[in-house]
Amino acid sequence: MRPHILFLVSLFFLVSCGGKSSGNGQGDSTNPTANDEVQNETISSDGSNINGVYATTLLAMNKNIHIWKVGTAAIQRVGDTFSAFVKIKYGQRNTTLKQSIYSGTRCPSMKDDLNEDAYVDINEAMVAIGQIVIPLDGNLDSQMDGSAVYPAGDAEYGSFLYQSTASFARMFADLKTPDLDPSDNIIKLKAEEGLSLSGRIVLLQGVNESLYVPDTAATNNEGSVHKTMPIACGVLKKVGRLPEEFAGTIN
Repeated sequence: MRPHILFLVSLFFLVSCGGKSSGNGQGDSTNPTANDEVQNETISSDGSNINGVYATTLLAMNKNIHIWKVGTAAIQRVGDTFSAFVKIKYGQRNTTLKQSIYSGTRCPSMKDDLNEDAYVDINEAMVAIGQIVIPLDGNLDSQMDGSAVYPAGDAEYGSFLYQSTASFARMFADLKTPDLDPSDNIIKLKAEEGLSLSGRIVLLQGVNESLYVPDTAATNNEGSVHKTMPIACGVLKKVGRLPEEFAGTIN
């Protein structure tokens, strides 16, 4: 084969292979998304498909507010024990952070900044993240009972460690109770509907009230723009064990 023909064949092979990537379960680092493994999961209406550990790195959404890597989140189910973990090393000082698992499969990017004010507010983010399924609050057994209790960053670095455990049976049963407030951003599951954690979004919201936020940044019925401003997002992926950040916690 002539040298120039061999070169063209080799170039075609490299381009063809380069268009695909094995990925890390989060898509590209600026816009994590679900992977193919999620699409093949058999979802059961009794939640039996949820088992083991799911984890994600929480990356900054609004980088003019926060540093690149914000922290780590993980979910673990063993039998009837359902546990949630979130660790923030550097965050918003003296600020409560609302954190939830959402129905969406994609973290927002600056492409979702529709008004081009350099901030992705909660209304713009909802196009990607969907609605709240599991609030990571003071009571994992119920979507509503622990809604007033979220972790807060400390005064020095804004760091915190959140961990909470619930009965999976009670939590899953609560997800299938009637939706008493269809106008809020929290959804229930239908009687025969199942739930997947692989590929679901974990979103953290909340910035210090003293921080500048432009007038163009919007909020919803969940509170002020400072309370609802997204700061970090990650896509849960099934992993073999809890991340090292949570070593020595609930197992």
